[in-house]
Amino acid sequence: MSGHSDDPVADESKRFFTFFNLSMALVAITGIEIVIIYVHPFGSPIIIGVLFATSIVKFIGVIWWFMHLKWDKIINTVLFLLGLVIALGTFFAIIYMADTHPEIEKFEVTELKNEWSTGTEYSKGDYVVHKGIYYKSKENHKALDEFSPDSWAKAQGIPHRITYKINIADLVEINSKSPGNPFFHLHRPEDHENVEVSDVFLLTRSATTQDFRLKVRSEAYWTESQ
Repeated sequence: MSGHSDDPVADESKRFFTFFNLSMALVAITGIEIVIIYVHPFGSPIIIGVLFATSIVKFIGVIWWFMHLKWDKIINTVLFLLGLVIALGTFFAIIYMADTHPEIEKFEVTELKNEWSTGTEYSKGDYVVHKGIYYKSKENHKALDEFSPDSWAKAQGIPHRITYKINIADLVEINSKSPGNPFFHLHRPEDHENVEVSDVFLLTRSATTQDFRLKVRSEAYWTESQ
C-alpha cells in the first residue's frame, strides 16, 4: 500500500477516525432514507431519485474506504469498477430480454347510475341513485313499493366502476388528472399475468375514463394510458 506517513501510530489513528466519521455519516444517511420512505415528504419520482443518490454515496464510501481502494493501487480500482460495470450490464440485459412489455387491453371508468326500482332484488353493497342521491345497500333485500332508508346508507361520494385488463404487470397505478376530483389507486397483483380488475370506488365528482391516467409497470418497462 501507499500513502503512509513517517509516524505509523499517527497514521493509524487518523485512519481510525476517518472510518469512525464515515460510519456515522453512513448511519445518518440510512436514517434519512428510512424517514423519507415512511413519511413520504415528496412525490414518488423524487423519493426514488433521492434514495438512488444516497445509495451511490454510501456505495462509494464503503468501497473507497472500508474496502481500502483509497490506499490500494489504481489497477485494483480499475479492475473492481470494470467487473462492476460488466455485472450490472449483464443483469439489466437479462431483465430487459426476459421481460414482456405491458399492454393495456382495457381501461374504463363508468359512473354507476342504477335508479332504485320497486320489486328489485338488491345485494349488500349495491349502489343505487334515488331522487338524485346515491345510496349503498346495507343488506340483501327486495325493494318494497316505497324507498326504505332502513335498508340503505347514503354514499359518501359518487360511485364509479373502474375496470382494467393488462397482459402483464407487477404494479398498477391510477391517478386523477383533475385536482378537484382527487383519486389514487395502487395495486400490486399477486399474479402478474393477465391482470383483470373491476371494482367500485367513490369519487367526489362525476368522471369518465379521460379524467384518469393509468400507469403499468413490469420488471423493466412502464406503460401509460393516453
